[in-house]
Amino acid sequence: MSETKELTRVEPTVLEVIRELATDDRVSVDKLAGLMALQERAEAKQAEREFNSDLAMAMAEMPTISKDAVKDMGAKGAIPYASYEHLDRVIRPIELRWGFCRIFTTAPLDKPGTLMTVKLLHKGGHVISSTRFMPPDPGPGRNEIQAIGSAESYARRYLTLAIWNIVTVGGDDDGNMTGYVTEAEARDIQSLISELGMDAAAVSTFLRIIGAKTVEEIPATHSRTAFNLLEGRRRKGK
Repeated sequence: MSETKELTRVEPTVLEVIRELATDDRVSVDKLAGLMALQERAEAKQAEREFNSDLAMAMAEMPTISKDAVKDMGAKGAIPYASYEHLDRVIRPIELRWGFCRIFTTAPLDKPGTLMTVKLLHKGGHVISSTRFMPPDPGPGRNEIQAIGSAESYARRYLTLAIWNIVTVGGDDDGNMTGYVTEAEARDIQSLISELGMDAAAVSTFLRIIGAKTVEEIPATHSRTAFNLLEGRRRKGK
């Protein structure tokens, strides 16, 4: 009895076809260039699709950010805001989990101030950017260089908030003013945590991101963010 082996035909990739054609004198340089351009457009489109998919997942995990710092405005009082250090500490783990990286660049100007651009890079190669101008911030006791540095700090913070569409909430005591999640919501959150098999370290990180000491003390205004974070982990299979 003879044994028949089934052969599976493997189709060549576009790049393999281009390499093959490159050795054929009958194929013009213009035709090869057109094929290369077609391949590059296909790769760029795929990178954009992967970017959009991971962006949606990352944004589903982005929490509201508490305003952890206060700017003294003298006679005008004090303005609470979310410091860049706090903002970065909360969102960087989410960015890394979904393959994103932020970089900032500045451009020279013919007037005082800072023109800063944030680029959001993705592991697949696609990138988006946003640019903002900030005038110098000449606060009390600041020299010219320090005023520019303060403007750059403002620009970095505002650009990060904008590119991730992040909402900031006033003061760390907002939970006390608006109340906590209901008992039913707390039970549902605990159920999700159990379903995901999150250990103590993972739960601690989750609570720190959401701005609470325990599940029962999650601010009511953060309940949707809490569910989004956990649902995002479940969709990713973690």
